Amino acid sequence: MSLTPRELNLPLAWGNLAGLHWQRPGQPRVLCLHGWLDNAASFVPLSRHLQDCDVVALDFAGHGKSSHRPPAARYYFSEYLYDLDAALDALGWDRCNIIGHSMGGGIACHLAAALPERVERLVLLDAVGSLANPPGQTAHRLRESCLSVRKQGRASSRLRPYPSVAAAMHARRRDSDLSEQAARLLCERSLRHTGSHYQWCTDPRLNWRSPVLMTDDQVLDLLAAIRAPVLAITSVKVLDYLGEETMHRRLAAISDCRHVAVGGHHHFHMEQPETIEGLVSGFLHARGHAHDDT
Repeated sequence: MSLTPRELNLPLAWGNLAGLHWQRPGQPRVLCLHGWLDNAASFVPLSRHLQDCDVVALDFAGHGKSSHRPPAARYYFSEYLYDLDAALDALGWDRCNIIGHSMGGGIACHLAAALPERVERLVLLDAVGSLANPPGQTAHRLRESCLSVRKQGRASSRLRPYPSVAAAMHARRRDSDLSEQAARLLCERSLRHTGSHYQWCTDPRLNWRSPVLMTDDQVLDLLAAIRAPVLAITSVKVLDYLGEETMHRRLAAISDCRHVAVGGHHHFHMEQPETIEGLVSGFLHARGHAHDDT
């Protein structure tokens, strides 16, 4: 069984999706989806422990080593759904298990609801559905989106260069609770050396504000449509953007869901891979409902 991943490059209609593939033929197929401004390396620590799975971790469009979207395109949340459907076709995977962290978990929920035949089991890491727009904020969000797009091309919107990987790591850690080792994994995959400095490969347009989000009721409706058994693993950080009441409403909307709360921060799957692997492996190899492995 392969412990070292090979680089993956999937040609889609608009560009290429890159990723990492831990090839274990004949084992359960697992597709890993990272969070916003992260990349496939987010799953390197966990995938090293998933010895009994055939694992692919993708770089979303505009992230890591994947292509940026064409100049006139936008990074709307729904676009990732079409990317995943095409990526599964490119992999030759009709159906698979999915592990999604943060934004990747939200996108995985959309896929599981819209195309249930493609998702066998679903693991959500600090994600229960997608972000929702609070009532009365529709016009405000549209304005924020327009202003963020208007900034494109100005000096202030360009990604800052760094003299070294260590300097980029320091900047990445300043706005997060990543360990040095986790930050290095993410930064090394998201940086390119230009000869005089290191530059982020990330598409600056990822910082544009989305013009429209679902309402909370729409998110609940989507979660209720998920047929696959779900394992939701959350840290206290998920409450910062969902709130306890909303999180429990969303968990209750999923018909077959097991919830496990863990310590640590938002990237707990990178910092506690052995603990998370124990939960994930038991769930992926269980038969029947999400609670059958307890």
